Amino acid sequence: MTRDKKRKAAIRETQVQTGRRYTRAAREMTAAAEREPNGFLLSQLLTECATVAPAAVDWGYDSELAPEVFHSRLLGGAVPYGTVLELAGSLAQEGRSARLTLESMSPLEEAVVVCGNRRFQLILTQDMARELCQTPTCRSDQPGWAFLHCSSHLPDCSGDALVSMTEDWAYDFKTDAGRDVERLEGSAEADLLIKAATANGTYERVSKALLDSLFVAPDALDDMFWSDEETLAMQHAIERERLRLHNVARTEARRLWKVFGACVTCGGRLNAYGWDPSVPPRFCSAKCVPAAPGSSPDSAATVRPADQRPVEVPAW
Repeated sequence: MTRDKKRKAAIRETQVQTGRRYTRAAREMTAAAEREPNGFLLSQLLTECATVAPAAVDWGYDSELAPEVFHSRLLGGAVPYGTVLELAGSLAQEGRSARLTLESMSPLEEAVVVCGNRRFQLILTQDMARELCQTPTCRSDQPGWAFLHCSSHLPDCSGDALVSMTEDWAYDFKTDAGRDVERLEGSAEADLLIKAATANGTYERVSKALLDSLFVAPDALDDMFWSDEETLAMQHAIERERLRLHNVARTEARRLWKVFGACVTCGGRLNAYGWDPSVPPRFCSAKCVPAAPGSSPDSAATVRPADQRPVEVPAW
């Protein structure tokens, strides 16, 4: 099939999917092909949203249930006005000069745009835009605003990134909980962070950041409370959560040992020396952990000697 025939076949397929005339579908596909490779500005998309008249679209169902849309030259299809405004709200801090690139477009279904490291799914069947995991092509949600990736891709983050996410999430969660110490314990989001840290060998760093941010650093306990009773209650809460997180990490390490079966470097037994929190469970020991070129000392693939001491578990 020649290039021209392929182009015409693609236009006819788009015509069938969208219900638009052949000439209009051809113009839109040509415009999409001519879009700048560097993307477009949020201000340009907002200008389209503010100036382009509403378009009639054959949704295949009662149009009263469908959102009001316009045909975007930048995105190459019909987009709800409300979806663009939702996206603009999510990018308020970046401002009108935020640069966007189109990752994918499924007419009358969804589009995915990228701004820096952030990815957004534009829902084309309703007024909605939601932020996605930052891993390219992933369609999963982030567990919360402080998370950069979905739960499946969190283990791919560096130790620094996990610590930063942990601190951001913990401070926000602590603010919502107020002085209700019991609410600070047993969070599902905390478990996700600990499991990710266990997978890449940064459990000790992340658990310390979590406990210090979620509760209070040990050296600040006496300054935080006037009452000995409150101080003791906080100490007990911290130790309960420390032990709980340790158990979550050990359980995750055992699970990963079963998943990998053997050391990915030497093929040896994974748990021959017990659990070392500084060694990712896919390796049998620190000797088998490769040093990533150009990585920071705190990266997931680098084991620091200072971190190779065993974890202290409360005896009570």
